Amino acid sequence: MKRTGGLVKRFALLLTAFIIITIIFSSAATFASQNNEYRAQKEARIKEVTRCLTELITDNGDEFKQMQEYFLENHEKIIIPYDYDGNYIPARDKWLQICSEQYGGETLGKSLSFDDLSEEAKLAFATYKYEQWLSTFESFNDNFGTEYVYYLVPTDTPPLMYYVFDGLRTEKVVDGKSIMEFDYDVQVPVDQYPKLWETYWTGKSPDGYEVYDNQYGKTYGYFTPLYVDGELLGIVCADINVDNVNKEILANTLKEVLLLTIILVITMFTMLWAMNKQYIRKLHLMEDYMYEYTEKKDAAIAEKFDKLAGRNHEITNLAVSTASMIRELDDYMQNLNKTSKELDSTKIQAERMSELANKDALTGIRNKNAYDTEIGNLDWELKINPDLVFGLAMIDLNFLKMINDTYGHEKGNYAIKKLCMTVCNIFSHSPVFRIGGDEFVVILKGTDFENRDELLNQFHGMMAAMQEDAALSPWEKISAAIGIAIYDPNIDNSIDNVFKRADSLMYENKKAMKAARE
Repeated sequence: MKRTGGLVKRFALLLTAFIIITIIFSSAATFASQNNEYRAQKEARIKEVTRCLTELITDNGDEFKQMQEYFLENHEKIIIPYDYDGNYIPARDKWLQICSEQYGGETLGKSLSFDDLSEEAKLAFATYKYEQWLSTFESFNDNFGTEYVYYLVPTDTPPLMYYVFDGLRTEKVVDGKSIMEFDYDVQVPVDQYPKLWETYWTGKSPDGYEVYDNQYGKTYGYFTPLYVDGELLGIVCADINVDNVNKEILANTLKEVLLLTIILVITMFTMLWAMNKQYIRKLHLMEDYMYEYTEKKDAAIAEKFDKLAGRNHEITNLAVSTASMIRELDDYMQNLNKTSKELDSTKIQAERMSELANKDALTGIRNKNAYDTEIGNLDWELKINPDLVFGLAMIDLNFLKMINDTYGHEKGNYAIKKLCMTVCNIFSHSPVFRIGGDEFVVILKGTDFENRDELLNQFHGMMAAMQEDAALSPWEKISAAIGIAIYDPNIDNSIDNVFKRADSLMYENKKAMKAARE
């Protein structure tokens, strides 16, 4: 009995030693693995953050570049509340309202360049874009768990840099209002941040990470250069703290060790029974449920997987993950159907927007953008058929400024619309375009081209009749000059030549009309 008891004791000691050694090696391996993996994940995270932000900015490169150039020269004019909550919609609406009021149907980047904008419009655009990108930078910082996500524009005089988007807001009070203070000419020593300056000088992301200590502890920094149209605009930066890793991993390791110890002790006596009850039987049930889902494609089967969830082990997690996957697949299919319908709706809306982009808001006829498109098509026709027959009629309303100044812009608009209606009625078989405030162009083809002399006389007659009609108000007695030029392949190497000749003839007509009045 004593030997038996001694043997049991020895086995107990051996088993205890085995468990202790297993736990020690397992704990050390777990701690080292999680530590390395956690650091690698954090390093990869800041690299991914800068890459994603750079791609987002590049996709909107022209607008971002315009905003940055204006910001660097006029940052003191841009007012952002210190408690700005990320809602840039009011700033966007203000920009759109100013653009609509000042530039009608023109579009920035197409028919309208940034340099052509008024100072008010430039400031509204820059403020809207700054708020939008500030919201983007701060949302990346919140969502990816970084300490800082910021954007720098180095100067040509190191170690000074501009913080266009700072990871930490700075407050200043102006006229009793709390607003953001932009950090200009910040000292960024080259010896402390060599990889940051290496990124700027080489135009490439550095190998490895910047490592430095700050109030958060040991911090890794990564930098990605931002290029727009081949030009280096600045550097997208992200910092992440790694000092808190050890505490988190140690706590997780202790929990795992405790759980492992319990499992080892219990498993020595109840392994087969536990495996059959907790694992094998549930695996069989999960197999049956998966086959049922494959046959029926019914998302309600996910509830059966939920019922398998018991203690916190791999099979339970697998059951929960499988239930989640089934629900996500069902949501994905529903979203696909919804997206398909939304795409159809977006297509219809895009067609409407295209129509509005080519329509003059005042007269309802086609505008300068539509004229340019039509001329492009006509150029293509001339390449195929150099003997194409057509002409251009250039019409210009007289005295528009006098009508506006004397009777108001409403009467001026009335005169423009009346001239438009007159031109459309006379040249009823040709496309008419309003290419300026008081300028119209008609592309003469077909019967209008053949009868151009008759139509020209009819136009002059109608102008004269309105001048002589005593029943009409001054703004109703519209007067307009016209010039018609015919395409001649022997002298015209482009449609622009025809346009210039029609424009010249129109001005000759305008001079003649002036001489007749005098």
